Amino acid sequence: MKLFLYVTDEKKLEINNNYDLIMRTNNTNVLDCWFIDDDDDSIVITGATIFFTIKSKTTDLDTAAILKKDITTLTDSAAGEAKITLTSTDTASLLGNYIYDIKIKLSTGEIYTCAEGTITFRKSLSTRTS
Repeated sequence: MKLFLYVTDEKKLEINNNYDLIMRTNNTNVLDCWFIDDDDDSIVITGATIFFTIKSKTTDLDTAAILKKDITTLTDSAAGEAKITLTSTDTASLLGNYIYDIKIKLSTGEIYTCAEGTITFRKSLSTRTS
């Protein structure tokens, strides 16, 4: 799955940051992310941390999140590329609808919410692994 995430220009953020996702339980799911500015140019994200959080409801505290990932190993930070990987262990107990967000904290200390929405986990048709 691929995402293009904006980190500047609040009008674009309001328009473009709602992504509803569908994933499979007991599977490895990878979100390929490209962080871009309001001119559609890549943002250098060297030294950044990406925060991926899944909750049952918006009023839940971060400490009650169902899943939290802090990504500091970036695919190609000079080109604004990163991957968020949810392993089969991460998704094993997830089934149904949740809410999520993706934030980035740049090396300058600036923090942006780049994506948010509903994330739905569905069972796979088969359970075969060999």
